[in-house]
Amino acid sequence: MYNFNSLKFKISFVTFLLISIIMSATTYRDIKLTEQKLIKTQQEKTVLLSDRIAHGIMVLMLKNRWQELQAMMQNLVKDSNELKEIRIFLPTDGTIVVSSEEKEIGTKIYAEDLINYNKGNYEEAFLINKDDSIYASKLTLLKNAPACFRCHGTEKDVLGVMDVELSLLNVHNAIDDFTKEHITDAFIGFIMLMGTFLFLVAIMIDRPVNRMVNTIRRLEKGDFSARMNIRSKDEFGLLAASFDNMVEALESAKKELELTHEIKMERAAKLATIGEVVAGIAHEIKNPLTGISCAVQLLQVDMSEDDKNRDVTEKILSQVKRLDRTVKDLLSYAKPKAAKFLPANIGEVIDRAVFLVYPEAKKLNVKINATVAQDLPDIVMDTDQMQQVALNLMINALQAMPEGGILNVSVYQKKYNEVRDELKSPLNCENVLVMSFEDTGKGISQEDMEYIFEPFFTRKSKGSGLGLSITQKIVREHGGVITCRSALGKGSFFTIYLPITKK
Repeated sequence: MYNFNSLKFKISFVTFLLISIIMSATTYRDIKLTEQKLIKTQQEKTVLLSDRIAHGIMVLMLKNRWQELQAMMQNLVKDSNELKEIRIFLPTDGTIVVSSEEKEIGTKIYAEDLINYNKGNYEEAFLINKDDSIYASKLTLLKNAPACFRCHGTEKDVLGVMDVELSLLNVHNAIDDFTKEHITDAFIGFIMLMGTFLFLVAIMIDRPVNRMVNTIRRLEKGDFSARMNIRSKDEFGLLAASFDNMVEALESAKKELELTHEIKMERAAKLATIGEVVAGIAHEIKNPLTGISCAVQLLQVDMSEDDKNRDVTEKILSQVKRLDRTVKDLLSYAKPKAAKFLPANIGEVIDRAVFLVYPEAKKLNVKINATVAQDLPDIVMDTDQMQQVALNLMINALQAMPEGGILNVSVYQKKYNEVRDELKSPLNCENVLVMSFEDTGKGISQEDMEYIFEPFFTRKSKGSGLGLSITQKIVREHGGVITCRSALGKGSFFTIYLPITKK
């Protein structure tokens, strides 16, 4: 089945129309020009013939042989296959006095001939339609010359008007034959042109295009070894070379992606194993830590305020608390509790998080500016997990500003189309809740930016390196995206985008 949407069909169809229009126009023009030339020639022939006949008539009349005039006209018409009729009529009323057709003598001339005479149209031949046939007609004045005065007197300037009619039948037959031949030649030329064009299209366009299409189909099926291998110097060759280069780059990227995927799968498997081990170890460590903490606190009860061992017990309790926080982070990452998604107000979550970190911020001389937009809609979330997200980001910000600074927390709503370009992955929603955390701390180097959300990655002397990993995991579970911009010495800017869905 022919593909009417193919490039070959479109080019061929347009070319067919253009060649048809051009050849039809040129053929029609040639036929019309030839027809005009042939008719013009016949008119000129009528003028010459009319002059010769007029001269013969004058000779007969001068010799007083006008009785032979009728026979001469009849013989002239009889001997010619083009000369239709010769007649002489009176200019006063158009009465025919002499004619090659005897039955016309005494009748009136055609009204059109008389009209042309009255208009003075007797210098050139004109076309006239009689009896459904077209003739070239020439009117010639038979003037009263001095030699004619002895017979006709001097009163009349014109003795009569001779009308010579030449048939255009042969001309029209010639035009018909020429038209048939010209149309036949044009049709043959059209077939040859279209055949040549289609052959060239098949060789120069269709073949490389089919090769490109077949190569692309092989690529769609996953065969990245497919190449176009078109070596021509034209546009197809350049396109094929560019495409082959693109496929080679794509194949290389595919191999790198597969390798990266394998590495990440191995890493994920290792992390899963480590997670199980860590969870087991954390459970084993948690109970002894609780026991140590209780025992140390009991020892402190029996100590006096100035006991020199009180400092030692305080340090022990501090390290126990640190270990307890690390164990909780490990358990939260390895085996997080099931989330409870309910509609809630994000402003209340931010207020609680700011309240919890405020004492530490005051101790570090960090000013917290929290701005929550009015009339924010409730979003479906786990409030405890979202509070943990806010706490993790604010605690990281405080730790990045040990000598004081400013932490700006903003919560507002935006159209998804306004933030689309900022996201690394799309969100299926119309409106987005945006939470931003901007600090003036130490910042993060570009080398570390790639790994900040990796579990156990940290540049701090204290901490498990799980805070941002847990934060990202919670945000993703809520269908959101978290991004970060940072530079050394200029602080960090974390932004969370959560979809606002209709309840």
